[in-house]
Amino acid sequence: MMSLSSFSDTRRRRRRAVYWRLLRTLLAVTVIVAVGGYSYQVGVSASQARSAKLEADLLRFQESNLELRDRLALSLQRSDQAESALETLRQRYAEDVPQGELALLMAQVAAQREAGIEVERLAFMIDAAAQEAPCDGLPATKRFVPRTQVSTGPVSFVRFDDRITITGTGEAARTAEGLAEAWFDPAAPVRLDFRTLSGEVVTIEGVVPLAHQMVVGAHEYRFSVVAGERSFVEITAQACAFPQPPAPEPTPPLGPDDEASLG
Repeated sequence: MMSLSSFSDTRRRRRRAVYWRLLRTLLAVTVIVAVGGYSYQVGVSASQARSAKLEADLLRFQESNLELRDRLALSLQRSDQAESALETLRQRYAEDVPQGELALLMAQVAAQREAGIEVERLAFMIDAAAQEAPCDGLPATKRFVPRTQVSTGPVSFVRFDDRITITGTGEAARTAEGLAEAWFDPAAPVRLDFRTLSGEVVTIEGVVPLAHQMVVGAHEYRFSVVAGERSFVEITAQACAFPQPPAPEPTPPLGPDDEASLG
């Protein structure tokens, strides 16, 4: 009887041990499945969050890209407008701003205005330049010897109408050996000084032939300068009448009524 009872107890213990092992195994599997499921859900949630963030970032980048494209298009439009305006200014400058000889003439007119010459007188002088003025007699030709760096004699000069005295200097001609000679070199620039009775001096420089005009009193003197015989410069001058601006009208004397109003 004891052996049978012991055998039954042993079988029950073994059966309970098997049940506990199965239970523990099921619990372990359940825990593993639960942990795996939780991890999967966490992973899915994190993936969904990252996807949502990436979609939001992509949408923001697309909006920023569109904004940048709009800004770029606006900048290009403004650049084209600025370039068009600049080209218009260039064209207007080329059309309105004097160039070349006209610019030099405008500079001379501006200088005369700064010197105090009235606009009416400048306008009269410009109009007078187009008029053919009568000249006094035939042109007169005279010659003189320009001084050089080796000149030792007195200063040579010519005078026209006892109003304009002309002197000049030049470069000494040289021999094949490079030695300075006693006459000037007509191929080198010369300097000519035109001095009036009032002491005014007008200087011109250049290689002959040269031309020069100047107004003295009621005459315009027209000069032509060429190289003459060796050592000489020949100057031909002609005096022509120069238009004079009309004299200002005299101020009428004050009458008794005017004097009374002033008093």
